[in-house]
This record gives sequence, C-alpha cells and structure tokens, in this order.
Amino acid sequence: MINESVTQGLTQKRACGIFGIAPRKFRRWANPKPVKPRVAWNKLREHERDAIESATWEPELIGKPISHIFVHGHNSGQFFASLSTVYSVLKEKNLVQPLNRRPRTASYVSAHTLLDEGFSLLCYDGTSFKTESGITVWAIPVMILPQRYLLHIGHSINGISASDLTRSIKEAYAMLPEHLTTKLVAHSDRGSAMKASSTRELIKELLGAPVHFGRPHTPDDQAWIEAFIKTLKHRRDAPQTYNLVDDIIQWLNRVPDIYNNDPHSSLSYVTPLEALSGQKEVILNQRKQNLAAARLLRYTAWKNESSTPFPTAAPALACLSRALKSSSESKPGSSNAKRF
Repeated sequence: MINESVTQGLTQKRACGIFGIAPRKFRRWANPKPVKPRVAWNKLREHERDAIESATWEPELIGKPISHIFVHGHNSGQFFASLSTVYSVLKEKNLVQPLNRRPRTASYVSAHTLLDEGFSLLCYDGTSFKTESGITVWAIPVMILPQRYLLHIGHSINGISASDLTRSIKEAYAMLPEHLTTKLVAHSDRGSAMKASSTRELIKELLGAPVHFGRPHTPDDQAWIEAFIKTLKHRRDAPQTYNLVDDIIQWLNRVPDIYNNDPHSSLSYVTPLEALSGQKEVILNQRKQNLAAARLLRYTAWKNESSTPFPTAAPALACLSRALKSSSESKPGSSNAKRF
C-alpha cells in the first residue's frame, strides 16, 4: 500500500508516516538482506553423544548425579564436554529430572568475609539418629572450610554434652594439615554445648581465637554444616532404618571416606580430598584444556566434512588457541569458581 501511495504522488516519508512506520524500517522490509546460515561447528559429534549416554548406564554411575558422569568423562577420556552439555544430552534422552531450586533471598556476610580474607573455618554441629527401639544417637560432624573436607564424626548417646563436643573437636583438629592451623577460626551455632565455657576455653587454647557464632535462629549462617547434615541423613545410599546403635555408628564411620571422595558442586565438582591436597586448580585447568581441545577437534572435523566456507574460521581458531594458551599458563588461585 505504501508503494501504491508513492506511485500516486505521495513521498515515501509521508506515506510511511500515515501508516506509522519509519521510512528506514520500510526500506529494510522492502529490501531484506540475505540471512547468512549459522553453523554450529562446536556441536557434539554423534559418537560423543553416544559416549555420554553409554556412561549413564555404567554400573558405578547408575543413580548418581550428572556431575559424576561429567567427571567420569574427563577422567576416563571417553568424552570431553561441559556439565551443562552433559545435562542437555541426557535431558534429550529423558534420562534426567531437573531440580526446582529456590533462590536464596539473603546471605550471611561475616563467615564469607572471613573466608575471603584467607581464614579457614572449623565448623561443627550435632544431629540425632534413632534406632527402631527408640535409642537416640547423636552425631557430631566436624568440617574444615573452604575445602569442605569432613575431618571427623563423633557420636554420643541420648544427648551432646560439652565433653562430647570437645572430644570430637580434638580428634578432628589432630587430623588437620599444619598449613591450615595458622589462620583457623571455629564457627558454630548457639547450641548449649557450643556455648559452654569448657568448649570455648578448649577452642581458644587450640586455635588461639574465640569461637565465631552464627546469629540466633538463623541456620543459614551455618549453611555448610547444615547441608552436610542433610546429606548425612538422606544420602542416596544412607540406611532408611537402624536396628541397633552399632548400625548407626558403622554408618557414621563410613561417611567421611564416601563424602570426601565425592565430587562437590561448590568445589566445581572436585572432591574435598582433592581440594584439601591442593589439586583443585590443577584438575580444573586440565578440564579447561580438555574442553578447548575438544572444541578444536570438533571444528577440524566440521571443516573437513563441510563444503561450505566458514568466514569466521580464523577468529574461531585464534579464540581456541588463546583458550588453550591461557588454560596452560593459568596459576593456582586464578579460578573464579565459587567455594560455597
């Protein structure tokens, strides 16, 4: 209609104004530019997708989180893909159920500030288990942050006294590497055993610093140890019931070895044991190199199979080369991954 108006004597600008269209937009509609096809040269190849799906059915990976499949791919060399890519492939095959995570509305600053300033936190808490006969056994886990390494799980019957707590702290402190004892602060909630004078005196004697308490009625201030307590009780291979007190104690003795060798999301899917031994940055840099090398292989395979020229080949290769160079030259401590 605008063209008809122009042929009848109106200017293009005035005709466009009648219909409420900018002249520039009309010219763009009248003479559209050819759309260049976008080529996903970094797309996973079919054998890589098959390897991800096959890994899902490995006996040792059945029923485990996607992070385990991601780590298995890098460790075994069967495939190199990011965690989100592994998730997407398995989601297409209906092999994963997404989690509905609620966003955190508030965060506790003080403990994070201590960690940001280079302190290590010795966290501890208590939680109860019950046998079929009604006997209560209390577990006292002690964890070191930011490595999230579980040092020790003490236990007591029918309650936690200050002596039970201090005994567990002593046993955990004896397992600490020496380099973590220089800037160490104890952090806990305000339970009666935690606030007892004997507990505070022992910690001050061991660490040379007072206990750092969370705010009253705010379990999020101890989110690390609270999250572990949920794992301790509801882990996928945790017993559903306990007939005897000894059954609970046996489970508590098994947990440290299981937990410390499990990839943790807050450690970028490195195990707490690897983080404690200083291997975290090495592993993350190796994974970064694996992903960059896999991208380069996919681009090379696409270039050999495709007959269509790819105008951005040089920038893409330059980008991959920079990624490989930066990952090989990165130093420990340069990772931006979250700790919590």
